[in-house]
This record gives sequence, C-alpha cells and structure tokens, in this order.
Amino acid sequence: MTKTTVDHGPGEHWERFSRNYYLNVPPIRPSLEDLAYCWGIANEWIQKRGVPRVLLLGVTPGLYHLPWPKRTDLLAVDHTQAMIDAMWPGSKEAVLRADWVSMDLPKGSRDIVLCDGGLHLLDYPKGQHTLIRLLHRILSEEGLCIFRLFVLPSQRETPDVVIRDLLDGKISNLSILKLRLFMSMHEDAEDGVELGQVYDALIKAAPDLEALAVKIGWSKEHMLVINNYRGLKSIFHLLTLEQTIDLFCGDPGGFRVQRVLTPAYEPVRRCPTVALRRCSLEEAGEEAVCRIQAADRLPGPPALDSASHEHVRDDPCQQGRCRP
Repeated sequence: MTKTTVDHGPGEHWERFSRNYYLNVPPIRPSLEDLAYCWGIANEWIQKRGVPRVLLLGVTPGLYHLPWPKRTDLLAVDHTQAMIDAMWPGSKEAVLRADWVSMDLPKGSRDIVLCDGGLHLLDYPKGQHTLIRLLHRILSEEGLCIFRLFVLPSQRETPDVVIRDLLDGKISNLSILKLRLFMSMHEDAEDGVELGQVYDALIKAAPDLEALAVKIGWSKEHMLVINNYRGLKSIFHLLTLEQTIDLFCGDPGGFRVQRVLTPAYEPVRRCPTVALRRCSLEEAGEEAVCRIQAADRLPGPPALDSASHEHVRDDPCQQGRCRP
C-alpha cells in the first residue's frame, strides 16, 4: 500500500489540477447540462433587470463562455496563480488573485455570483460562513447566487461498497469514483476528508492502477489522473443539501432559495445547482437583520495581490426550515 507521506497543501493541489483540468470529466467538471442550468437561471435575471455585473468564484472556463450580453461586467476571483495562468480565458483585467473570504469588493457591486463546485473547498463552519456573509454584502438588492454543489447523500455508503462497485465495473469514470469515495469517507464537516486519503483508499484496494484500468475498461491516461491526489493534504468539507441551504437561509442567512436543479448524471442527486436570491433587510427576520447589519459594520477585508430532472422547490424559509 502506498501511504500519504508528503505534506502537499492547497497550492500544490491546484497546481496539479490546472495541469490536468481537461482530463477530468463531469461531475468534477461541469457538464453541458450544468452550464445550461446556470445560464437559464442567470438569463431569467438578465431579462428582467438588464446587463449584469457578474462575479465568478474560480476561473471555470465554461462559466466565462456562457453567452453573456455585451457590456457585461465580468470579474473572476481565484487565489491560485497557476489556475489563473492555465485556465482563465478572459483578460488579465477581468481576474483578481485573492482568497474568496477576503475579496476587497465594494458593497452592492455585483448582481450575479456563480461558483462551480467550490463551497466545500472552504473550511467549515468559519470559511463557509464568512463567504456567505461577504456575498450578501457584495451583492446588489435582488442579487443572485448560483452555486453547483457537491452534497452528501441522505443514505451514506461505505468505501468498501464504492470499491466493490469499481472492481465490478459499475463506475464509469474517475470523477464519479472520486466523488463517491470523498463522500463515503466523510464523517464530519469540520474535519472533512483529505484528498490524499482518497488516493490511499484506492491504492490499498488496487495497487496496480494500470492493471485496474484494463480490468474495468478505462484508459490508462484517465486512470492515472488519480495520481494527482497522492500526498495531498487539501481537505474537502462537504454538507448535505439541507445543511447548505440552512447556511444561506438560516445561519448566517440573508438569502432565499429560488431554484434547485438536479442533473441526470451519476451520482444521482449529489451535484445540484442551487439559485439563491439575496434578501433585503425588510424580508429578513429580526435575528437575520442583526447578523446582516453586524457583518456590514465589519471593516472591509484587506486587498490581496491580486433527459434531466428539474426540481423547483418551495422556499424552505416559508416552510420553517430556515432560521429565523
């Protein structure tokens, strides 16, 4: 068994990921279905309110290439220069190198925020709470967040079940395998799961990756992408969909769910796209107003160097599932 022995943190993770981004397939990368969901939601806002000021969390090329109207003010924020250099298709002026939780953007300066599979990259609860408070500050009235999420299933599976399905040829690609292993090994949102642990679990079951690729009908190149996880200490902090909605609508709050859209691909119901509308102070409850106003009184963050299934859910805030 190959052990994770080298301490490679987030910087090394994104350096490796940027080199191999296009070797990944959905669900690690967004599918055309996911991008269509994002554009459909964003376009509804545009048709009602006009040309938007857009913030991309990360440098996902597919989000940049959506058919934004002319004069769209589009800004991307990513903390890794390697990702920006390798993947950003826009101008240098349209990308800011900064941590998401310390973006130095003016209050009310963005209308739509998009993020593809990024919330779990932040520590929980502090990092995820901080981002949501910051987005409420940055967004305009009636502003919109559109997040594609990786969420834990209601019925958990064990790593042994995932590995057995892999060896039996029931998992069609590495992205599905990685996501299922992340989730099966995830016990606590605060502790999360190290990426290197996912690599170790696979190597323990199948030390010869090239032989495994032949056995299950994957290409060698596709299988060996998992080597990028070897030794990585980066941590994913996953939540259920309900827990994520509670972050936006309950604590820290300030948002209401507009739509939840679930793609048809495997693993089912684990990669929804969620649209959340910013609440005004008048809409928020008394406790939420206190949280929002307290956040607004904080000093600004320091500048850094910079066939599918659709579920239109009722607003959970009206169902008593969001506090207050």
